[in-house]
Amino acid sequence: MGIVREQIKGAELIRDQARPWRVYGAVGEGARAWGLRAGLPCDASSGDPAEFVVTVLEAGAGGDSTLAAGQAAGYPLRITTDNADYDGVNAQLRGETVKIDADTDVRLRMKCKASEEDDADLLFGLCELKTALMATTSAHGLSSGVAGVFFVSISGEPTLYVKAYKAGVQTTSIEVGALGTADIDLALWWDGSTVRAFVDDVEVARFAGTLPDGELTPSVNYRTGAAAAVTLDIAELGYAAISD
Repeated sequence: MGIVREQIKGAELIRDQARPWRVYGAVGEGARAWGLRAGLPCDASSGDPAEFVVTVLEAGAGGDSTLAAGQAAGYPLRITTDNADYDGVNAQLRGETVKIDADTDVRLRMKCKASEEDDADLLFGLCELKTALMATTSAHGLSSGVAGVFFVSISGEPTLYVKAYKAGVQTTSIEVGALGTADIDLALWWDGSTVRAFVDDVEVARFAGTLPDGELTPSVNYRTGAAAAVTLDIAELGYAAISD
């Protein structure tokens, strides 16, 4: 085990030696990278981490769903929903910096812990900017027009899937396990021709086919599926991409 520096497309990728889907940075021409760390800068008025576009999703009154930094030891970021069905938070890293094309290598990973799997929705992956990736008040599922490659678990069916959507049309759906309420490690790797998905460092899916062709960004959406507040604690979150 250890950290290595791999030369890709004229830039340098910093990654785990044995698990190349675990990345810690990238430098050089055509490289973009971001990683979660303690002490994230936050907006002075809203308290939201400033590096994210944050949309509070509220079906009930109150507006109390939050994305906050430093709420639990070992978890620099937490989503807390309000207590009405569909309440939650849609968070996307600012700036769409990734395209899934033959000229790009991109790796994305999140380690998190959900307080609820049966009565909650989770989406994590690379998506086009959209203030509500999940449908807001009418059903537990994805919003119309969503585009991206992501993991998703829907309230009432805690099965975890990896999916691809292009312009609101599902092009891939593969069952890869269950969300659970313990720490879970989710990773995606696009190598220029194939998407590979990993759960707890085990490859669970590999596919190509029709994929979104727009600009994408790391995205997380978590919301309650019942009249009770739920939380998503995020221990690790980051991505690195290198393009020609």
